[in-house]
Amino acid sequence: MQIQDGALSAATKMQPTDPVSTVMTKSVVVANKFNNFSEVLELFSKHDMHHLPIVDAEGKVTGIVSSNDLMKVFTDPKYRNISLNSDEADKLINIPDIMTTEVITVSPTDTIRHAAKLLTDNRIMAMPVLDNGQLVGIVTVRDLVQLVAYFS
Repeated sequence: MQIQDGALSAATKMQPTDPVSTVMTKSVVVANKFNNFSEVLELFSKHDMHHLPIVDAEGKVTGIVSSNDLMKVFTDPKYRNISLNSDEADKLINIPDIMTTEVITVSPTDTIRHAAKLLTDNRIMAMPVLDNGQLVGIVTVRDLVQLVAYFS
């Protein structure tokens, strides 16, 4: 959630029972399982994000890659001898091998409280927001922390 033009006063009036749609990020950067590792790294860098939903040709979420998933590559013995050369990395690292496929999601009409509980209970930092199976946003711990910061 980015606080813009008067949104600060709106944020302070939000309640935990308000819908996720009020705090989610609506413009979501996505990738697919065929993107190269270097392309995914570039998306993370270019868009200053920490979570990237992976979608299929119909736009259905099939996975999610986090910045932690990217870092695990560099500590995984499977990739121990990999160089930071993007061509080599692209040949050895496939997105389906590093993404989480059991993605926990919420609906835009679910409450902020419900989203916070899912994030906490599942020890995750982000969830795609789906409306009738289609990606319409993403809600992150950062979104909720920003919201709480404006309550005080």
